[in-house]
Amino acid sequence: MPLSFAVDKQRRLVISTASGTVTYSEIAAHQVGLKNHPDFDPSFNQLIDGTGVAKVAVTVEGIRTVARQRIFGADSRQAIATSSDFAYGMARMFELYREASGSGRPMRVFNSLEAAREWLDLSRQRKEA
Repeated sequence: MPLSFAVDKQRRLVISTASGTVTYSEIAAHQVGLKNHPDFDPSFNQLIDGTGVAKVAVTVEGIRTVARQRIFGADSRQAIATSSDFAYGMARMFELYREASGSGRPMRVFNSLEAAREWLDLSRQRKEA
């Protein structure tokens, strides 16, 4: 499956992993699965590891629709890590639509998983554990 997630209650973090070709229906199913997961808390932060994405098969309208969704709380931080220029551009479009929707949630897109982890302050948490 191109999209999966794990909920880390101790670190108050959702780690979503995307690989291969990602479609709108898979993103929508991912969001529903996350919202319905018994350990999910909307106040958690999210790390989206998109470094394995080969293709994003989502229309601009699909990105806009997903960006309007309110799954995480206003204080949650979301970081997206990509490894290709195309995936980075699509993720930035998502970030911009998210900002335009007035969600108020801090979100950033990065060219590396390590930079995304650092922004979420996960490197420090890993050393303390």
